[in-house]
Formats: sequence, structure tokens, C-alpha cells
Amino acid sequence: MTIQMTSTTMLIDSTFLERLSMPDVDIEDALLLALGAMVRKRVSADELLGRIVDVVADLLDADRGTIYLCDADDEELVSIAAHLPEMRELRVPLTQGVAGYVGRTGRVVNVPHSKEDARHWRKIDETTGYQTDTMLVAPIRGSDGALLGVIQLLNKRSGEFDGADEELLVVLARQAAALLEQTTLPARPSLVARPERKPRKPADPLTLGERYNGIIGDGTAMTALLRSVRRVAETDATVLLRGESGTGKTLVARTIHDNSGRRSAPFAHVDCTTLPDGLIENELFGHERGAFTGAHERAIGKVAAAEHGTLFLDEVGDLPSAMQAKLLMLLQDRTYAPVGSATRTAADIRIVAATNRDLEALVHDGRFREDLYYRLRVVELSVPALRQRGRTDLARLIDHFVDRANRRHGRSVQRIRDDAREMLLNHAWPGNVRELENCLEAAVIFSDHEITPDVLSLNAVRERARDISPFDDSPSLDDLEARYIAHLLARHDGNRSECARILGIGRNTLLRKIRSYGID
Repeated sequence: MTIQMTSTTMLIDSTFLERLSMPDVDIEDALLLALGAMVRKRVSADELLGRIVDVVADLLDADRGTIYLCDADDEELVSIAAHLPEMRELRVPLTQGVAGYVGRTGRVVNVPHSKEDARHWRKIDETTGYQTDTMLVAPIRGSDGALLGVIQLLNKRSGEFDGADEELLVVLARQAAALLEQTTLPARPSLVARPERKPRKPADPLTLGERYNGIIGDGTAMTALLRSVRRVAETDATVLLRGESGTGKTLVARTIHDNSGRRSAPFAHVDCTTLPDGLIENELFGHERGAFTGAHERAIGKVAAAEHGTLFLDEVGDLPSAMQAKLLMLLQDRTYAPVGSATRTAADIRIVAATNRDLEALVHDGRFREDLYYRLRVVELSVPALRQRGRTDLARLIDHFVDRANRRHGRSVQRIRDDAREMLLNHAWPGNVRELENCLEAAVIFSDHEITPDVLSLNAVRERARDISPFDDSPSLDDLEARYIAHLLARHDGNRSECARILGIGRNTLLRKIRSYGID
């Protein structure tokens, strides 16, 4: 019995289909246009995979489609997204079926008559009651060439798959891999045979179910953080994110919002370092008409903009003293007063804050309110520094940023020379993920097809990295920050604007830090 699938055309944007009909269409760009918006919206990875299957099957006029990912522990392919109404999941050993063959060899396979192909695993048809006649199967490879999985199409409606279909599926598989690499996926599988099989482990709910798009890494430190994020996101508790500059605290805050019950409401980001002290209150709470000279119209602030959603207070440790009291009132009773108003307004928001400062030291020195400190740290999460995440996470981030820079700047850098990769893997990365991304973006711009050591911009921090071991926990964060700021000021002839740009903070914040640390 053949089960006909409902047409997926309704799932595909009409503009996308119009572009496909144009003679000069770029099919790779077309798929990115069709699916890229889903990544920007931070949908869960399983939603994205399902959409990829729908789009690819429709483009190639296939009755069914399946995306398998490799389970290296059990040497199987696992159906992650599929037109498979008969069962929830399908596991195919790498020793069985056409999909298993493609998983082992990495070759594209076109089967015009499955009954005549010895590789066809008939047990699946017997189990599902679905009859397979034609098949087209291609590998899905990551940016580093490693096999991520397999994409399989069954039963072309208009006859048999041809050579043009094969070429198109290869292109679509390549772009599907690029989209998948923007989500949190399991570590790249290794298909090397193991001396003994391990017991099957349950699927990790962190890999596909939640909205962790944009977070790269599945080492011990990041896995622990994401497990905490999942538990915290289900609540409305106030969260304080601690971590060094450049570790990705903003991305983690966004992830908490995207996995919460408030995900369909706004996420409002306030950087407490970028505005002069006198404007922060207006930025947060807005103002009434006539509240001050030039206030000709009423304006809402970020608190109102975040209604029913999440307010993210970035670098809350730099908040001026006067604003700390007003923020405390917002946290205590969830009300606020716009500038120029005598009436307090209720705020239905969830608050997430982040800082790279030693808040305990600031409280001790009287520069941060103790009562605000305890109100903010209802739940405290630490975002690990890049040097704490291990070489595997670092290697994945390196490949990710090279691929992203290639696409952003229209470059075609294919590889990183071994000695350059070792330099990247052994560097201390005091600027964390932000420094790594900037370094690789510059390297891609100044490279042709290969990244070599001479294009790696590591000089600005090499002296500091030599003086401080990446695993030396004795200096405080403030000590390290003060030394780094002094180094940048010396290197850039005291140009504070340039130093603030490199640090990723506002000039006013840099001035406050210079005064606080007593830097000459």
C-alpha cells in the first residue's frame, strides 16, 4: 500500500517558488532564503529540520523525505526529521540499506528500481507498509568535510530521479548542512569501528528539542550550562549571568528567553555601558511629554517595550548608583515611573542581567547596593571562558567562524593550515569568543584559499598571554581587566575611543574603568 503525502507546497513561501522559476536563480541562495528566516527566529532545530525535509522533497518532486543524523555510539543512522507517519523514529544500522551505504561511503546513490538493488533494506517497507520504488540519497557534510548525516528521498512522483536531481540534491545537502551548523547539534560523529559496542544512550534533549540556535559547543562546560538554562527558562525567576567579556552572555540571555513561555513576546536589550549616566533612566523607563526640554512627545522605554517578554540588562555592574535604587524598585514590586510622571506603571516582564564585574567586591566597596545584588542573583549562571571549554569546542567554533566569514564576505577559504590551527588551539583567548570571531574574520579577509599563521591577529594579546597562563586562577578578573586596558591604551597611544571599540564597550564605561582602576 502506497501512502500519498499531502503536498508540502503550502509550506513553502510563494516568493521562494517564484525565484525558482527565474532562469538565473541560484538554488543555494533560494534555499537559504526559504529557510534562513527560521534560523533568525531561533526556532528549535527539529522544526528547522522538518522544514528542510518539506522543501527539499517538494523541489525534487519526491513523495517522502528523511534526514538521518549519525549516532556514532551505536553506529546507526537515526531519523531526526521524516515523512514517516507509521512510526516515531527509524534507526538504520550503517551496515544496512542504501542510507547506511551512503553513511559508510559518503557517496551519492540513485536507485531507479529498489527491487533490483541488493542494498535496499526491505525490512523497512515490511514494517511500515510503504512501498519504495525509487530512491535518491546524499551525504550531509559539515564545513570541515565531516559527515553529519544523510538525506534520503523516496519515490519521485514524475518517474525516476535523474542526474540533474542528483546535482541538485548535493547542492541542497550542502546548504542544509550550513543551516544545521547554525543550531546546536551533537558532536561530529566518528564512523571508525569501536572494539566494543556501548549500551545505547537516550537521546540528549539538549541536541534538538530546545531553541539553542547560534550556540556552538557541546563540551562538559557548555552542556552543564545549557541544562541549567533549560530548567531556568521554564520559570520566571530573575537570572544573573556571570562571565568574562566576550563569552556570549547576551546569546545565553537570548536563549533563556527563546526557551521560556515568554518567547513570543519581545526581548529588550539594554547595555548599561553605552549611555551617559543621565540618559539611562530615560532609556529604561521612557518619559512623558514635557518631562524635559525637547521632550515634545511621550516615549516608552525598554521596560515597556519588553512587556510580557524579557528585559535583559547587560553589564548591570556598571549601572550608576542613582539608577540602582530605581532598578531595585522595579525588581521588588514590578512597577516603574517614566521620567516626568508621578504615577507608577505595572510591568509584566522577566529580568535577566549580566556582568563581567566582581559584584561582591563592588558591594564591599560600597559601589553596588547589597539589596540589589541579592535581588538580581535569584538564579546565578556562570558562562565559561573560552579557555575553560576545551579544544573540541574551540575547534568547532573555529570552523564555524571561518564558514560564517566566508559567507559574509563572499570569500572561499577552504582550510586552515596545521600550524595556524595549532596556534589558534593553543592561544589563551583573553577576549574569549568575541576575540576569536574577530581574529578569524580578519584572517578570512586577508587569505585566499588557506589561513596561515601570518594572517592571525594575535599580537595585541600575545604579551599578556605569555605572562598569564590560561589556567592561572590567581589574578582577579579586575586585575586582568586593568592590565589589559593599560596594555591597549599603551598600544594605541592613549586613544580611548579605539580602546573602547576593541573592548566592545562604550567610551563612558571605559573612562569609568580607567578612573576605578587608577590607570594613568
